[in-house]
Amino acid sequence: MPDKMKLDELGEEWIIRHLARKFSTDNPRVTTAIGDDTSVSTQMGSMSLLATTDTLTEGVHFRQGLTTPKLLGAKALSISLSDIAAMGGWPLFLLVSLSLPPKTEKRFLDQLYSGIRSRAKQYGVGLAGGNLSRSSEISITTTVVGEAPKSDVVYRKGARAGDIIYVTGEPGEAALGLTELERTGLAEARRGPLRASVMRHLDPEPRLDAGRALAKEKLATAMIDVSDGVLLDLRRLCAQSGVGAAIEVGKLPLSAGLERYRDGGGRWASLALSGGEDYELLFTVRPKNAGRIEKLSKKLALRMTAIGRVTKGAKVCALGPDNRPLTIKKEGFLHF
Repeated sequence: MPDKMKLDELGEEWIIRHLARKFSTDNPRVTTAIGDDTSVSTQMGSMSLLATTDTLTEGVHFRQGLTTPKLLGAKALSISLSDIAAMGGWPLFLLVSLSLPPKTEKRFLDQLYSGIRSRAKQYGVGLAGGNLSRSSEISITTTVVGEAPKSDVVYRKGARAGDIIYVTGEPGEAALGLTELERTGLAEARRGPLRASVMRHLDPEPRLDAGRALAKEKLATAMIDVSDGVLLDLRRLCAQSGVGAAIEVGKLPLSAGLERYRDGGGRWASLALSGGEDYELLFTVRPKNAGRIEKLSKKLALRMTAIGRVTKGAKVCALGPDNRPLTIKKEGFLHF
């Protein structure tokens, strides 16, 4: 492949595979490197170490006028906690690296760390260090280290034909919130009729309790968090498992906001299928365990909805009301 090809021509998935080939590790303690929600390495005894890192960059992931420093700090940590949840683990500590313009006000820094600190306290995560550098725009990188018993870790691989596909919460909610933010601005969006959707975008909740329970009770055969869109992240899970999938659009759980949006003639299906930043859990379950998922959903007071089935082959599709595949122009968010 020509070295002068641009990243947007190569695509995000190709770039990840390319780097994975170049940096494959032969360290016997690293059991999973690039390709899942976190890396997994062995520790002494029966535990696995989980490590993940995420970056929020101004102009790409957020605009200052459409959030607050405190919400931004909490979200920065939440998205990394979501990766730990998707592996069935629990967080231990975090590192924060900040790149800031030199004219950034002190109050921005204080409020940003207030958001990080409040979310860290909520889940018992300690700040263990980080880095600070000068830049032309704001960039926040959170690295979270967690753990899980080796026998409990849930990977993207493990799904097999016949498994039921579930999702927590109501995917598409965050994308709807962003749409409303961009339409009305922060102040009006936070007090308007879609404020719940807006806050889902601004302040997502990592599903740590659900991820841990699904792993501990050996219910999830494969799992991923929905950061870039249900359809795109499902495709990633299926690729690792070597299977296909069919989801039924009519079974997608809709929030009150998405119901209102649908009634108004909005393209709700594209938000539910392709909208990113929900940080819900998408997982597969053996059919015999469907009843146990219902009980767990009630126990956690968290919606867990069956939206489709894992199939043989490699095809991943969304089926409309007539049971025919829908044409989805954009399956989710890709940087390149």
